[in-house]
Amino acid sequence: MNRYGRWTAFREAGFWIAALPMLAPVYLVLATTLRDPEDTGGSTLAPPSAPTLDNVGRAWNEAGGEAVSFSQALFNSVLTTCAVVVLLVVLAAPAGYALARRGSRLSGLVFGLFVLALIMPIQLGMIPLYAFMVEAGLTGTRVGLILVYLGLQMPLAVFLYTGFFRSLPTAYEEAARVDGARPLRIFAQIVFPLVRPVTGVVATLTGLFVWNDFFVALVFTGGTDKVTLPVAVYSFVGRFTAEWPLIFAAALIAAVPVVTLFAFAQRSVMKGFTSTLHG
Repeated sequence: MNRYGRWTAFREAGFWIAALPMLAPVYLVLATTLRDPEDTGGSTLAPPSAPTLDNVGRAWNEAGGEAVSFSQALFNSVLTTCAVVVLLVVLAAPAGYALARRGSRLSGLVFGLFVLALIMPIQLGMIPLYAFMVEAGLTGTRVGLILVYLGLQMPLAVFLYTGFFRSLPTAYEEAARVDGARPLRIFAQIVFPLVRPVTGVVATLTGLFVWNDFFVALVFTGGTDKVTLPVAVYSFVGRFTAEWPLIFAAALIAAVPVVTLFAFAQRSVMKGFTSTLHG
């Protein structure tokens, strides 16, 4: 029996029409990247008459300014993102577990402080934070940038972990205590595997924020060889304001790693989001 009727075709057509505003920027980036810089005739929305990958090669070799190469900026982004995600999960998961299982006033106060930090804008504490980092000698270093990102993302991670831990029953933990298991073993072997969905959400949100962030990376690493990809693309824009094919090629290179990772892990990511919402 053929279930593909008029209503199904109409619905799919509506989905494609709704997706056009989101697909248009992708097409514009690809078309401009493949366009020859000397091809100035015609509309910018028209397909390139002679597609070329020369812009990608030039963007890789020339972007980033004099302080850092584009490949070095890519390495900085990968290293910073991975370090922040791993350290955040290692620190936020035990903190959320402790706040969820201890019903004291102190734990409630600490959780309230995390929520308060969650709603505060980043710019509010940027000046004193920058002054402190200068005094500590951590500006222009990967360690300093990683510490700043950890502080910025910790409130959200602790908030998500605490809420998820509170929804988990304590029967498994009590049974493990009866068997003589210590708190660290209970958390590592019993509790933490149960929160893999929220761990995936924390890793995804944190990774996207760190990878795409421009403001924090510019403030704490601008002008050094520790800048990340968004800052490298920005310096590229400043040097080649009129050569849009090079600018879009640099942006495309910066987006490829994230898009590739999501393409392979999209099922796990979406499952983590839905599990967290239901939990």
